[in-house]
Amino acid sequence: GIRSYTDPVSGQTWSALEVATRYFRAGADKISLGSDAVYAAEEFIQNGGKKTGLTSIETISRAYGAQAVVISIDPKRVYVNTKEEVDSKHVVVELDEKNAGPNGERLCWYQCTVKGGREGRDICAVTVAKAAQQLGAG
Repeated sequence: GIRSYTDPVSGQTWSALEVATRYFRAGADKISLGSDAVYAAEEFIQNGGKKTGLTSIETISRAYGAQAVVISIDPKRVYVNTKEEVDSKHVVVELDEKNAGPNGERLCWYQCTVKGGREGRDICAVTVAKAAQQLGAG
């Protein structure tokens, strides 16, 4: 996904908006945000649902429109036995027998991951999608 980038040789940094602008000028009509969307959603929730105007979602959608900003969520299924063992901020999904967990679990929530799936975050996919939409993703 699109994110800010620092050239390791020159040390020059380009914001996510500057990186996205290069893609749009090359003919892209949409860009995708992955880990940055998760970080933006976490910040949005931490700020009590207030926008900062500085996230990659906000800056790119302000410049190019919500239809140009797509988020990519890389979820990991977390199986649980009861809804009570899950933080109430996560959306719990009931599974049919065919999709039950390895130990017969019939409930799960979808944990968002970042860094190509290598790091799990304490936020669910539904929360990230809703926050990203409020921040300006289409």
